[in-house]
Amino acid sequence: MNNAGIAIRGAIEETSEDEWDRIMAINMKGVFLGTKYAIPAMRRVGGGSIINISSGAGIAPAPDTSAAYAATKGGVRLFTKATAVQHAKDHIRCNSVHPGPIDTPMVRGPQTDAARLAALQERVPMGRLGSAEEVAYGVLYLASDEASFVTGSELVIDGGRTAQ
Repeated sequence: MNNAGIAIRGAIEETSEDEWDRIMAINMKGVFLGTKYAIPAMRRVGGGSIINISSGAGIAPAPDTSAAYAATKGGVRLFTKATAVQHAKDHIRCNSVHPGPIDTPMVRGPQTDAARLAALQERVPMGRLGSAEEVAYGVLYLASDEASFVTGSELVIDGGRTAQ
């Protein structure tokens, strides 16, 4: 599972080149390297499951989502599909998980005030933040043999946010 990720805030013209490079290195290059080095090991044992954590922002960014963050998570989404197609013959499955607002330190960071948190929850039809455990159960399914015919898919765990 490739799960490293950071978020930045700000409009395109407020994003520095250094911020852009940093988020690309962590959110995209990290997924690439994790996948690149997992494939040979999985091939040697006859297959496996790669799960890349993307974001609902990789499907439908909210108006205040930074373009840099959305670009990385959209990139993870398509990288996952390309990996799935290229390595299905190796019995390697690759899927992406797209959490919405999840009650984590990244969402509740030091820059998050009560008004921003309330606005996040208002965008979710279920009216609440998700939990890390809810995302973990989706990952567990994708890692299991019960998902043996699932590859190149997007599992959205967002309380309905991207369905709007």
